[in-house]
Amino acid sequence: MAMPFVASFILLSITGLLISGFLIRKHYLKQKQPLVCPLNHDCSVVAESKWSHIFYVRNEVLGFLFYAALLVGMVMALFLPQLVMITKLILVATAGGLFFSLFLIFVQVKVIKDYCFYCLLSAGISLMLFVNSFALL
Repeated sequence: MAMPFVASFILLSITGLLISGFLIRKHYLKQKQPLVCPLNHDCSVVAESKWSHIFYVRNEVLGFLFYAALLVGMVMALFLPQLVMITKLILVATAGGLFFSLFLIFVQVKVIKDYCFYCLLSAGISLMLFVNSFALL
């Protein structure tokens, strides 16, 4: 396994966990402060829209579980290299995460007509995780 790709995959997964954890904290602690968006947009419009959840599960919770599963999967692949199927599952998972992120970006652009910096950052991380997982094969 190419260690630079493994290291960057783990770092990206942890970064995704931190971003989604931050959004979870902001939502569930019901802090009265709106999300600060460095893009001069209102992140709260996106984060509190009807598109912010699927089947009653918030997108940031799904993201947290996604990044946690990828992190666990990569650690397993690192320590159990005989399980070659793990890297293939990681590739499929990152492809699914990338397509979901692209769908949510489409929703931001065409439906909500506002942007969330944290969502775009997470989509970028999903893209880089997909590229990393593709390189690991």
